[in-house]
Amino acid sequence: MISLSSGRGKKGMASIIDAFMFITVIGLIAAGMFAYSGVNDDDALAKTAYDSFFDIKLRTSDMFIDTDSQNVMMCDMVAAHIASGEGVVKEYIESVLRTIIPPIYCFLFVFEYGGSVLTVGEKGNRLTSGYSSDIMITGGGMMRASLSIY
Repeated sequence: MISLSSGRGKKGMASIIDAFMFITVIGLIAAGMFAYSGVNDDDALAKTAYDSFFDIKLRTSDMFIDTDSQNVMMCDMVAAHIASGEGVVKEYIESVLRTIIPPIYCFLFVFEYGGSVLTVGEKGNRLTSGYSSDIMITGGGMMRASLSIY
């Protein structure tokens, strides 16, 4: 049994406390570095905005005149607009992105489908974040979508 009254026991306890303090300080430094690196992940901004945008479902009657009201995925709506050139989809995309992306940023969203390209937004001075992927369209084919945030 260790006696706290002896000089040797106090030194041993001091060493243990010193070791715990060292481990605690190192742990706090590592946690701080990990937290900072997570906040500074710029590509997460574009991916989050990209995913939020394509999670939207809307009615066809809101975008195209004289159509029945069916709920469709945003990717299908964009592909239909690219293929037909009709509707107010481009303006809608821009207004949605202005609500998703913080106003301090500029953005450029490029959609490629069936050999045609639709661009929404404008480039800024310095690229901050970017994300792109291919999306399967319900009507057939793949659409390439790339979001760049400046």
